[in-house]
Amino acid sequence: MGISLLLWTPAMGAITIANDPQGFFGSLWGSSLEDRSDLTQIDSMDSVQVYTVLMQPPQIEGILLDTAKLYSLEKNYARALFHYHGEATHKSLLEYLETQFGKIDTFYYGSMIRGLSQHYTWRGPETEITLTYHGFRERGFLAAESRIHAPRIMEKFGNF
Repeated sequence: MGISLLLWTPAMGAITIANDPQGFFGSLWGSSLEDRSDLTQIDSMDSVQVYTVLMQPPQIEGILLDTAKLYSLEKNYARALFHYHGEATHKSLLEYLETQFGKIDTFYYGSMIRGLSQHYTWRGPETEITLTYHGFRERGFLAAESRIHAPRIMEKFGNF
């Protein structure tokens, strides 16, 4: 009984994306970011390149964020990471993501309030999107990643 519950729990932790976007923030997973005129490379380590947006502050659908970093491995777009602050920004991002990828059931594992933290996940065949908000500090982050390319970076460098 305990083993089957452990195997079943992770699957409960995410809303399934019906129409996987196969990318995020204007690029498809696996594509090159170096030709995007709205990005600039800010770091490179071994075969990983890190980009940010030229226009500050970064935005998703008009929602202002604090930072944006896009990661590629061997010139293959793999992950986007955004930091933000404020409950209003969090609510706007959550509403946008629910509109795009599916409504979160507030009693769904992975979306429940844990203390003052909230964690939401949407998962498709190629894309995983996670929104995490820490209410006590009023800080949050949004991670969108390729389920194919991002794990290769983690294998190489650990959590980035």
